[in-house]
Amino acid sequence: MRTIPAVFLLAVLGCRHAPPPVEAERVLTGVTSAPYTGAVRIVMNGSPPGADYDEVAVVSARGTNGNATLAAVLGALQAEAPRLGCDAVIQVRYEPGGQVSSATGVAVRTRPAW
Repeated sequence: MRTIPAVFLLAVLGCRHAPPPVEAERVLTGVTSAPYTGAVRIVMNGSPPGADYDEVAVVSARGTNGNATLAAVLGALQAEAPRLGCDAVIQVRYEPGGQVSSATGVAVRTRPAW
């Protein structure tokens, strides 16, 4: 009978050390389209977008503890944007923190150059 509580305790402790996933959310401001399958560009706030675009949504991501990193929260933005049919996230602002970091940007679909 002591084996079951020991296994349960190890499972609980093992899960406790894994960093929680980065949370991402969106607020639609335009029309979504079929999922995009290419690489999603990140353009930080203050940099030019590099192309004309259609705005689709404001996206944000929040990482905690081990996922409170620039790479983790920007990766979450890059994962959320293609679900909306977007190929870039522009005007991205990153808010670093010791235990919690976040990033917010605008998911866009760039227009082809004619």
